[in-house]
Amino acid sequence: MTENSRQLSFEQIYQKYGERVLNLAYRFTRNEETARDLTQDVFVKIYQKLDTYRSQSHIYTWIYRIAVNHFLNYIKKERKWRWTQLLEKTSGEERHAEGSIDAHWPTGHMPSPDRVLEKTEREKIVLDLINSLPPKYRTPLILQRYEEMNYQEIAEILSLSGSAVETRLHRAKKMLLEKLKPWLRHL
Repeated sequence: MTENSRQLSFEQIYQKYGERVLNLAYRFTRNEETARDLTQDVFVKIYQKLDTYRSQSHIYTWIYRIAVNHFLNYIKKERKWRWTQLLEKTSGEERHAEGSIDAHWPTGHMPSPDRVLEKTEREKIVLDLINSLPPKYRTPLILQRYEEMNYQEIAEILSLSGSAVETRLHRAKKMLLEKLKPWLRHL
């Protein structure tokens, strides 16, 4: 593959899948800036590895496998960093941070009876609860619910069997339902 045709193929791939990868990154991180950075990292990897792509699976499956692995690695590193930061804080600093209203209440957010806002709030709660699941259960659920992938596509991306994906999705939904119980009267 020549550099010129590789560049054109990469541009087509980016145009077709860039927004989907960005949306997926946002669902994993819940932070727009981080999602954009991670998406850029993913597409750098895709560009560097484009000549290793073999047509054994769909291109988006290959892309999503790279993206999901990258996002999971980021989450692991981020979790370790947060623990390190938490251990370095004094207990007084931690209590002060926990007591801050800004730490628990988004600025400028006023509850409204409007249905659109209610739906948005419900979805935020559900997504936050999904993000609180262990990664091995969260990832297939995000891919199924938000990326509308079937079991086989998820299995290819995560290098699992279809039955393993089915089991993980079943357990993820069961855990999510348990986490939703306190919210059910509000949802």
